[in-house]
Amino acid sequence: MFEDVMGANQAAIVDDPLTKKGFELWYERVLRSCGSAGGVDVEVIANELTLNDRTAEYIYSDFTIDDIRYVPGSRPMLESVVAETTADGMSDREKALALMRRCRDNRDHGLARPGLFSGGTEEELLKRGAIVCHEISRLFACLCQIAGLPCRLFCAQITGHMTNEVKVEGKWWWMDVENGFAPVDDTDGPVSAWELSRDTSLFDRQPRSVIEDCRAMMTPFSRDDRHARNVAYCLCWVRCCFHPREAMAIGNYYVWEHERYTYPWSVHREQSEAQREATREEHLNRKAAGWPDYYFDASLFDQELKTRD
Repeated sequence: MFEDVMGANQAAIVDDPLTKKGFELWYERVLRSCGSAGGVDVEVIANELTLNDRTAEYIYSDFTIDDIRYVPGSRPMLESVVAETTADGMSDREKALALMRRCRDNRDHGLARPGLFSGGTEEELLKRGAIVCHEISRLFACLCQIAGLPCRLFCAQITGHMTNEVKVEGKWWWMDVENGFAPVDDTDGPVSAWELSRDTSLFDRQPRSVIEDCRAMMTPFSRDDRHARNVAYCLCWVRCCFHPREAMAIGNYYVWEHERYTYPWSVHREQSEAQREATREEHLNRKAAGWPDYYFDASLFDQELKTRD
């Protein structure tokens, strides 16, 4: 079902012209930045399906395999991390949170200077200390699946962010692993990406325990990634992933299918003129679609807080 509107064709089931354009611009920029031979982070797009009113029922029923098909012993380093991070007797929810925190803190474990390289297998992401969203999300998916938890990717193409959903207590739970954010609903239960898109005010009703788990990837106000203003800004920025005009998608990435993908390394280089133009076009489309001013300029964040007060 929906096979003909997945991957590069995701926009085919999007009606809003700015949302449709947002996906197309994002996809163009990704190809310009990574090329058609960009490896897993491009190849995985083929497994993505737009999340909207037409697809939500299918995505939250049959789209993702619940049956974990991982063969023990096939990826020993990942198994070791799961064993070190989880413990016998943990509930699925406790395992998911423990693995989220291990991935959130991957920046503390690596050997390479952050931001210099990108790419690699999940084992290499651990060695690098990778933390950028599209890399840490696939690492989290693999670790969860080895731990017996169904897990998949959530993509917000216009905002430009990749996160996850992990299944616990029979329900999909959205998590932003890069920032250590695992929101809950008003009954302290797991909340899905679809539910958050229907009610973004849930962001305003998170308990202290959820906020205290966060480490902001963006730190415009202090070098401290747990600084209250950094965390507040980061969570408002992440909220844009559920903007009414966002091009949301869910993607499947299974640890037992790693041989389907390629895992090249790349060294960050200055943007080409074509990449800069693609980035500019995305910026203009976000503005036209109504992304908030603070998304573009953190110095305007205080104005946003006053508006909310």
